[in-house]
Formats: sequence, structure tokens, C-alpha cells
Amino acid sequence: MAERAHVPYATPLVDTRLSADKNMPARSRRLTGDALGEIEPDTRYNFLLMLSELVANAVLHSRTPERLRVLRVGDRLRVEVYDDSSDFPVVMTPSPHRVHGRGMLLVDALASDWGVNSTPSGKVVWAEVRLSAAPSCREAHVDMFEKDQVRDLGRT
Repeated sequence: MAERAHVPYATPLVDTRLSADKNMPARSRRLTGDALGEIEPDTRYNFLLMLSELVANAVLHSRTPERLRVLRVGDRLRVEVYDDSSDFPVVMTPSPHRVHGRGMLLVDALASDWGVNSTPSGKVVWAEVRLSAAPSCREAHVDMFEKDQVRDLGRT
């Protein structure tokens, strides 16, 4: 995780207010999906999944999610989710006994880079994917667990 406060030379694709509505992740995905244009399908899927997890976290863990921004920064897509909580997100170890707690694990696996910055009203959590080299969903899934514990069983 890195900290990057200022993003020079960014092209805004989405800049909208968020609300504490349980449907906000789905609405944010639709709005962003329409704004992304033509990009590689795995990159689109990974980016929208990360965006959805970040928006869901803001809705779940803050009193008021504030803002969603999606930017194109050179060869990267960047999502920024602002909320009023000063609590930073945590990447948790997966457990079959927990219903929640995998969102930031997914973001960490799919993002080229991600981080958190404090703001005067709370924080912004951001994540980026490279447009030319996003990992496939299968590769990201394998990276989420220890690779030596994963075997390719092939088709039976």
C-alpha cells in the first residue's frame, strides 16, 4: 500500500456524490462501466470489482460516504472513494467462519497499487489498475492464497 496525495495529469471519467444506500455499489458500477469506454474485458471486470468493494466499504463502515472519482492517469485507471471516517481499511486474513472481511483482500490482489490518504473530513481510499497489464481474475485469485497450497486440478 502506498500513499499518494496528488495525481497530476489525470483525466476525470466519473466524479459523483455517494449516499449511504445499500444499492450504491451497484449504481457506482453501472455509472463507471458506462464511462470506461472500450477497455480489455479482464481489466474492466477487475476495476469494477475493486470499485464496488471500496464503495461497499464506505457505505458499511462510515456514517456518510461522500464522493466517488474515477480517473485515467497515464496507463492506469484509478478509483477514489471519499468518506467521513478516519478509520483506515484493513486487509484481513481470510476465514471460512467470517461472512465479511474479504473486500480489501480482493482490492489488494487486483490493484497495481492502492492506498489511503487522510482528508479534512475523513479519508480517501484509492486503487489503481494498469490498462495494459491487469492480472486476470484467475491470476488474482491464486495470488490471494499461498501459491504452494493451490494445485491446478485441470478438467476431470
